[in-house]
Amino acid sequence: MWGTVVGGVAAACVGTAVAGPAQAAGGYDLVVTDVRPVLAGVQATGSRVVLQATIRNVGAVATPAGVVHGVAFAVGGRTVSWQDVSRDALAPGASRTVTATGGPGGVATWTAQTGNHALTATVDDVNRLPRETDERNNSRTATLAVTPVKPVTGVTARPAVTQAQFEAAHPRTLSVSWQVPAGQPAGVSYAVTEIPALDGCPDVPPVAKGDTGGTSLTVEMTAGPQCVSRTEVYRGRYTVTAVGPSGAGEAGTTGQQTCTWSHYDDHYFHHQQTTQFGCDGQPQLTDFVDPVWAFVDAGAPAPSPGWEEDAGFDRGQAFTSTLPGLTPQQVSVRWGWSRYAAPIVASSSTAWTVRLTFVEPTFTARGQRVFDVSVDGRLVADDLDLAATVGRGRPYVLEVPLTNPSDLVQVTATASRDHPIVSTIEVLGY
Repeated sequence: MWGTVVGGVAAACVGTAVAGPAQAAGGYDLVVTDVRPVLAGVQATGSRVVLQATIRNVGAVATPAGVVHGVAFAVGGRTVSWQDVSRDALAPGASRTVTATGGPGGVATWTAQTGNHALTATVDDVNRLPRETDERNNSRTATLAVTPVKPVTGVTARPAVTQAQFEAAHPRTLSVSWQVPAGQPAGVSYAVTEIPALDGCPDVPPVAKGDTGGTSLTVEMTAGPQCVSRTEVYRGRYTVTAVGPSGAGEAGTTGQQTCTWSHYDDHYFHHQQTTQFGCDGQPQLTDFVDPVWAFVDAGAPAPSPGWEEDAGFDRGQAFTSTLPGLTPQQVSVRWGWSRYAAPIVASSSTAWTVRLTFVEPTFTARGQRVFDVSVDGRLVADDLDLAATVGRGRPYVLEVPLTNPSDLVQVTATASRDHPIVSTIEVLGY
């Protein structure tokens, strides 16, 4: 038996010999031990199916060399193709797999029709071997299942890069994935197409992104840029088309998610640059860069709009609290730090301010965490005790003027009790 039956539809071919291949004495005897399509499994409606059979000599002597071992293939009792090139001698007990080489009208394939069909292979179909010892066992029949190509479900797109990779190069790499339905015919591949979803731009044609036999494909977004100044936007939706073997129909599915990659240069506000990447209903990858000022979100696992990544520190650990009433930047802290180096463009302004925000996420009593803070070597907070000053879970903001800074502002902390802690570091020029 070849194949199984799923939900009442044969998933492949199940073969049954017309007569048992009894061992012949004194001559050659050909039987069919297997019949099936070359592409194993359920066939796709409309596909051009190539059939094959395995024949065996169960006799005691070899078949004569030079005489064709003809095999006819029939579907539903009608001959659809045949094989007429196998002519080398077949030794006793030997098997050979042959494939259709011709058919009615010169076509060696069968155009698959939906349903379950009786597929029969008959060896020595036109009696080229009249001395065969048993002519009653030359056929074998199997069930051949055919179904239309089915559309995929659950098309999903998401960035295929990490936050760190996005910050390093701002790639537009997406992973498009989908689910293949049960009972999909054999030989189906999946083609991904990007459909631009841009507002206010001339129509951009869909773009073929590639195909695969699997359930996902990594692609680069090319739907863009958008027709506005100072903003570079790529936005698209994705279709996945199930493509069957030659001759079969296709089945397409359009994903409902819209994915967007954008880059904005705010030239009105000292060229702050924000780059974002994500798809509907999913977290965004964000990279914010201010080439003039510094906006450090200390302890943050990823930058948020308007804030730079946690960088420039020399030690410590990141921690994110669940305390209520705080901004996203205030819930993340770095504790155990001793120095932050904040890059700015000092020549862009003559008046500067350093704004530091501190939040105590743990201690509630006076004296449990105490530390000093200095900016460019000048002490700006002596024995800072957040629990005693504002209490646990409340922000304490310290602003100090800065005169004649260099392009790298140094913020340092010295512990008196436990470890220093900080939420944000801002250096702003006016």
